[in-house]
Amino acid sequence: MQQALERALDRADYVIAGAQQRPPKRRGSSSGEASLYEKLYDIYVEECGREPEAPEELRSNVNLLEKLVRRESLPCLVVNLHRGEGGYSLMLQGKDGAYSETVRLPYEEGELLEYLDAEELPPALLDVLEKSEVNLFQCGCVIAQVRDYRQCSGGEPPGYQSRHILLRPTMQTLACDVQSITSDGQEWTQEDKLSLESQLILATAEPLCLDPSVAVACTANRLLYNKQKMNTGPMKRSFRRYSASSLHRQRELSADCPPPPELTVWASCRKRRERQDRPWYDLKISKAGSCVDTWRRRPCDLAVPSEVDVQKYARGRRSAQRVVSPPGVWPAGEVRDGGTCGREAGQEPQSTELTFPKSPPAE
Repeated sequence: MQQALERALDRADYVIAGAQQRPPKRRGSSSGEASLYEKLYDIYVEECGREPEAPEELRSNVNLLEKLVRRESLPCLVVNLHRGEGGYSLMLQGKDGAYSETVRLPYEEGELLEYLDAEELPPALLDVLEKSEVNLFQCGCVIAQVRDYRQCSGGEPPGYQSRHILLRPTMQTLACDVQSITSDGQEWTQEDKLSLESQLILATAEPLCLDPSVAVACTANRLLYNKQKMNTGPMKRSFRRYSASSLHRQRELSADCPPPPELTVWASCRKRRERQDRPWYDLKISKAGSCVDTWRRRPCDLAVPSEVDVQKYARGRRSAQRVVSPPGVWPAGEVRDGGTCGREAGQEPQSTELTFPKSPPAE
């Protein structure tokens, strides 16, 4: 099993490398008119033929959606990302070619932006898109042009960085389409709704891959990983820390007015941050021989005195006196204890005294 999976991964890498260098040409469509995906594939094959041989030169088989929009003048949903507290807005194109702003939201309400990051069609915009004067749908998808004004300097007119993304339908948008179509006043049975939903899925879904090979799944997973490797949960949390809404909230909290007592967590985090800004001292005890004590590096020049008055600095102490007896003479006996001996009835009591001589002192 492990060897089969490794062969499938190698096959996936080979297929991706071959598609990037020499992609095969597309077969003719049975309907006669090329779909949106077929047009993008044709542009990809055309641009791959212009690829330079040197790998350090720029690649031309990228930004296919921008080239398709520029070539066929396709209508787009415009999303403006304004600077600071301006938020973001949506604009639709009219019949005369002019754009009109329809929705403007702050960055705190970022539900639509999450759909844009996932390249999915927001269900909340279906009613707005259907009422547009220009048909924005291309094979069930909508092309969105994101204009970012945040990274450009202010001017007249203000500059922006542009990129295009393809918003694909989801099961939620298909359910909204079925509900919108069946709410025309006529009676729709449950079978009719299911048949309509199946027809919508067949019309908007991508071509199915009927090859039961593990290499196909590995290829799809590798392409999806390369596309979404920067769109993970931890990475989003890191980016959200420096978003416009987060910076605006930090400016409000860092104002001169004191925070309410409910924000104890914020106060504790601020104190911890202030403690971390203070100079840090390493108080660990190093091993012997790995450092040099400070007092050893100081110069020490001491002059040796010629004479020292010992009596001036010396302090004496009296020794205990000891009595020494002449050799061969024992000291007098010493009464240690006295007692009364036992007697019989009718006799006088008798007393006795015990004496113990002292041992001679040690020489």
